[in-house]
Amino acid sequence: MVTVVSQIDSTVVRVPRSEFVAGRLSLAFCNTVALPDAADRLSDPENLAGWAQRAGYPLGILPNRPDFEGFRALRAHLRAIFEALTDEIPPPQASLDVLGQINGPLQLVWNNRAGRATPFITGDDLARLRQAIVADAISILTGDSLDRLKRCPADDCRWFFLDTSRNGTRRWCAMADCGTKDKVRQFRARQAAF
Repeated sequence: MVTVVSQIDSTVVRVPRSEFVAGRLSLAFCNTVALPDAADRLSDPENLAGWAQRAGYPLGILPNRPDFEGFRALRAHLRAIFEALTDEIPPPQASLDVLGQINGPLQLVWNNRAGRATPFITGDDLARLRQAIVADAISILTGDSLDRLKRCPADDCRWFFLDTSRNGTRRWCAMADCGTKDKVRQFRARQAAF
């Protein structure tokens, strides 16, 4: 468990250490809710601000209700795209169109540290967060690592992640979480069989 203090209201927030195991911003954003009946980490503007802070995009002010609902709608479109791709079917065109509309014309700048071009993100804190999420999703969708997009097989998780393992055999969102739970279940089943 990691403890984070929010800059907006100075409250202490406890988050699982595996919150950002997806390896990409857009996938971590999708993972703020995994299952229809699971707790939603973006249940209100304060939670969005807390998540943005932990993701490295601190917001100077809390988002208003329409902006907050816009982020939830963006997440729904991204989840529809990534769910389709992990199910090996084409993503919904309407959701792809939303990504193109949000980012608009893209300006690239060279990042010496990364050794590649990165999108130049302008606007207020909310616009930068939204553009960063969409730019990351576009990078996944148009890049050469789309075959490494996976979904955790745990029935109580189903988080997305990008498999960056050398041989592409990563199975769990996080071995310390879902992988360990599965190993414990298997161990208990073997013990019960004796």
